[in-house]
Amino acid sequence: MKIIVNNSNPVTKNSVCAIGSFDGVHRGHQKIVKYLKRLAYPDKKVGIITFIPLPFFVVKEVPIFYLTPKEEKEEIFRKLGIDFIYYFKFTKEFSILSPANFVKLIEQEVMPSRVVVGENFHFGKARHGTAKSLKQIARNIFSVEILTSLKDEGTISSTRIRELLLLGHIKAANKLSGREYLISGTVIKGKGEGKRLGFPTINIKVLKDKLLPLDGVYKVMVIVDNKEFLGAMFCQHNVVEVHLIDFAGNLYKKEVTIKLFERIRDIRKFSDDNTLKIAIAADIRKVQPRIKKSGVGP
Repeated sequence: MKIIVNNSNPVTKNSVCAIGSFDGVHRGHQKIVKYLKRLAYPDKKVGIITFIPLPFFVVKEVPIFYLTPKEEKEEIFRKLGIDFIYYFKFTKEFSILSPANFVKLIEQEVMPSRVVVGENFHFGKARHGTAKSLKQIARNIFSVEILTSLKDEGTISSTRIRELLLLGHIKAANKLSGREYLISGTVIKGKGEGKRLGFPTINIKVLKDKLLPLDGVYKVMVIVDNKEFLGAMFCQHNVVEVHLIDFAGNLYKKEVTIKLFERIRDIRKFSDDNTLKIAIAADIRKVQPRIKKSGVGP
């Protein structure tokens, strides 16, 4: 998959592309990708036109926290069979482009033959451009297909998934995403408190722009060197540490990926080490798979 940033490239010419933010690459985005691939078959390239940083963070002037930071998003699109991603650098100057000038920029830099957008797509200065106006402005330049939003008890959106994560509703967020929420990072040295208590943990340095869920303890799966280990993750602000079930070894400086399954409990303060140990042991029991009784009596 080719990554292109603000620079024309022959691979994009006459391609079939989708335009959008695509944070989270959720089920609605995946629907767009499947449609793109059908349109492109058998001989056109399939591309994604998106922005860095995402428009929301520039226009609203809020701290940047992604569901899927750049490398994670690219890996998902690679697995979905996308041929290239074209990034426009989104600046204050870019945000005031008229809808017509935005379309002209796509024509000059990307040169697609067909473009697909969701029905809620907006673009140009003050988001004045809509999916319908894109179709009108782009006539005789490239054709535009508008897809209806995917629904699941409401419209599936990055905003909705973000809100669910910040409320700790991991299962609901995963359902809308179509996969488990991921947190990746490098194992760093911690204070050794977990080991002192008899429950050693790995401490993870997470990218600053990755959205972390509501503080709490979570049931997770940790992937390292293509092996998977169940674990209990403690997450508070930017601190992420995990106790791995049935693991012995040193993962210092290793890259790991954490899959989140469900939130077990809130963060609580404990009066002494013994009370804390009891709570951690209870967390681990919730993480471990339950052995079902066969129901066969003597």
